[in-house]
Amino acid sequence: MIFTLEALEAKHGDALLLHFGTIKKPSLIVIDGGPEGVYRATLKPRLEQLRTSRAGTGALQIRMVMISHIDDDHINGVLQMITELDELRADRKSQPYDVLTLWHNSFDDILGNEGEVLTSNLKGAASAASTGGSMPPGLPIHRDAALVVASVSQGRELRNHAKALSLDINEGFTDLIGVPERQKSRSLSLGGGLSLTVIGPRKQNVDDLRRRWDKDIKKLGVAQQASFVDDSVFNLSSLIVLAKSGKQTMLLTGDARGDEILTGLQEANLLKKGRCHVDLLKAPHHGSDRNVSTEFFRQVTADHYVISGNGRFGNPEIAMLKMLSSAREDDRFTIHLTNPEARLTTFFAKEKAAGRKYKVVFRQPKALSVSVELGDSLEG
Repeated sequence: MIFTLEALEAKHGDALLLHFGTIKKPSLIVIDGGPEGVYRATLKPRLEQLRTSRAGTGALQIRMVMISHIDDDHINGVLQMITELDELRADRKSQPYDVLTLWHNSFDDILGNEGEVLTSNLKGAASAASTGGSMPPGLPIHRDAALVVASVSQGRELRNHAKALSLDINEGFTDLIGVPERQKSRSLSLGGGLSLTVIGPRKQNVDDLRRRWDKDIKKLGVAQQASFVDDSVFNLSSLIVLAKSGKQTMLLTGDARGDEILTGLQEANLLKKGRCHVDLLKAPHHGSDRNVSTEFFRQVTADHYVISGNGRFGNPEIAMLKMLSSAREDDRFTIHLTNPEARLTTFFAKEKAAGRKYKVVFRQPKALSVSVELGDSLEG
C-alpha cells in the first residue's frame, strides 16, 4: 500500500499531498495550498505531473481537499485552484481535476456572518500582517492571528466556488469538521485503506467560543475582539487529524497549539501513559516555538518530522528545534524540511558534532517537494 506525505515548496506556508491506496489504484488528498504564488509555481505543476502519470489527458481525481484552517499561507493556493476549476465550469470547458469533497471550516461556519465584524474592526492589523508591516499599537493581537483575520474573506470565497462546483462539503459531518459533542473523536474511511480520525477542534470548545463572542466580546469593542482572536484563533481554525493506513500513522496538525493536540489525543484515548508515537508528525505552525514545548515533544514522538517554512517570521524556529532535540535525547529519527537555510544547517552541524543521532533531509534545490514514504514507493 502507498502511504506518502509530500511537503511541497510552499514558501512560508503549507502545501501537502497525501498519497494512499495501491500502485495500480493510487488516491490523493490535497492538504492546504500555500500562500500567493505557490499554486502556479509548485502545486499546479505537481498536480499536472500526477495527472499525466495517472490520468493522461483526463481529469486527475482528488479524493479530498482539506483546509487545515483559514490563513493565507494555507488557503491561498487552494482558493486559486478551486476558482480556476469554477471558471472552467462556467466556460463549459473540461476540468483537469475532479475534486470529490472539500473539508473546510470557515469563520462564517463558526461565527455566522460575524466574520465581517472581525475583518472590519481589525482591518488595520490584518493589512499590516499581510504586508509585513508593523502591527498597530494598542491591540493585543499577534501577527499570526491577524493573518487569519485577513483570510476570512478568502474562506468565504472558497466556499462559494465550492458550492458552484457542487462539491461535497465537509463529508461525514453535519456542520463543522470537528469532534461532535459527547464523542471522543470522529473517523471517516476514504477507501484505499485510509482512515482519517479528527481529534480537533472539539465541538464543545467551538460552542464555548461562539457563546463568548455573542455574549461578551462582540459588544466590548476592538481591543477585546483582538484579544479574543489572539486567544482563540487556533482553537477556532485548525483541524487536527490522524491519518492511518494499516498500522502506520501520520499526525497532521495545521497550526494547532500543542496543548490542543494533546487534549485531542487524550480524549480520543490515543495517549498511553501520557505518550503517543506516530510514524510521522507534521510539526505545528511551520515549526513555531509558540505552539509547542519540550514536554510536547516528549509526549508525542515520531520517526519522521515534517516542517514547512522558509524563514519568514522566523519559522522554523531554532528554539523549536532545540525543544525537539532536548526531548528526544539520543533517539534516532528524521527531520524533513522544505527549505534549507544557513542558520538551520549551522544548527544541525553543531547538533551532529555534539553526537546527536537524528538525520536531516532538505528538499533538493530543483525538486518540487520533499517526500516521506511510509509504504510502497509512488514510482512502484
